Amino acid sequence: MNEPLVSFCIPSYNRSRYLRSLLDTLVHQLAGFPHPYEIVISDNASPDDTQAVIDAYAGDLPIRKFRQSCNVGGAANWHFAISQARGEFIVSLADDDTILGPQTADAIARLRSVPEAGASFAPWLLFDVPTDRVHCQFYSHPADFVVARGDYIGLLDRVLTHRIWPEIGIVRRKLLNAIMPRVPESAFYAFVHAGEYLSRNAVLFQSEPFYVSVMRHFVGDERSQTGSQEAEHAWDRYRGGLEYLLARGRQQLADGHWSDYMARIASFIGERMAVAVRLRMHKRANPVETFYLATRAVALGAAAALPAPLQQLRSYAALHFLTEDVELNRGRQQLVCVGHVEPEVRAVLNQSRPGRVRFDATPGEVKALKDAVVLLCGSGESTSWVEEHAQALAEANVQVVEQGDLMAKFGC
Repeated sequence: MNEPLVSFCIPSYNRSRYLRSLLDTLVHQLAGFPHPYEIVISDNASPDDTQAVIDAYAGDLPIRKFRQSCNVGGAANWHFAISQARGEFIVSLADDDTILGPQTADAIARLRSVPEAGASFAPWLLFDVPTDRVHCQFYSHPADFVVARGDYIGLLDRVLTHRIWPEIGIVRRKLLNAIMPRVPESAFYAFVHAGEYLSRNAVLFQSEPFYVSVMRHFVGDERSQTGSQEAEHAWDRYRGGLEYLLARGRQQLADGHWSDYMARIASFIGERMAVAVRLRMHKRANPVETFYLATRAVALGAAAALPAPLQQLRSYAALHFLTEDVELNRGRQQLVCVGHVEPEVRAVLNQSRPGRVRFDATPGEVKALKDAVVLLCGSGESTSWVEEHAQALAEANVQVVEQGDLMAKFGC
């Protein structure tokens, strides 16, 4: 077999169903591919039928397979896969995504035409298999451009201007061997790797996508996607990666410009936090934590990017705390509301505590309660009867919460 020009490197673990889908699409997408290529698959000791799936496509694709003797972790398995590549150009490919063959060939040809560039990056498409529909393109910029070797501030400026994510790309194997890229814990790997590439070569950014991130392979597909997990939790790593680029380019900055870039980085992170709030609301994650994250986004100037007004998120957080906080509800079986409760609040409370919420109670009725949380709705000022009967209420395991105090806890 001729030495490959391109190595498609696929680390995989325990997702044979998705790997089968990927290999099936590669059979079609790489038919007539103009460059000699190989497919390197590193199986991270999968307990499923991954090996059988790989073998099933050995006659249709030029596969070189490897299997770890034990699970070495996702990052290490990726490191291993790219270390086994023999092609001049390396394309990393997730085991549940795919590529567009003709567009990939064009992207490789474009990189070859810029000899000073050691790597190129491109946006990608988000695709839903059940509906056979492209959902959207993840980021965009108007035209191809090259960032010169060592121009870290130029790279940072482009990333912040166009919201570029240098995750999907093609890298010369010679550059990878020199850089020895790893996945750091405190800084987002994609920004770090792009900066490391730039230390030795120029980097090409292409405007046309060649990679397809598959959102769903089938109806009911609930697999965990790294990108979604990152979007919910990785804002500090994103910041770390951007600050890494800023630090590498500090000698290129004119006086006073450092604070300008820090403000732009903060704006970028605020937007990512707002995205995390949207994802958390979609999956109905803890509203208290969602509220705190939203307040950070607001502090960074991203209030307009939030999926709901902060006051609404504040109300969700307060009601969740009232009904779900472990200490507040310890040993207390029901929630009793005294005073006027808005209809939308009633609906939320009934949904969160079906059959265990009582409305329109009177102070006299509260005195007879046991094992309950009492919400006092109204002005928020302490009432004399609560103070008068504080000892008896405590002995009956009744916790009184004034609406004003509850909302003040989540003040904004």
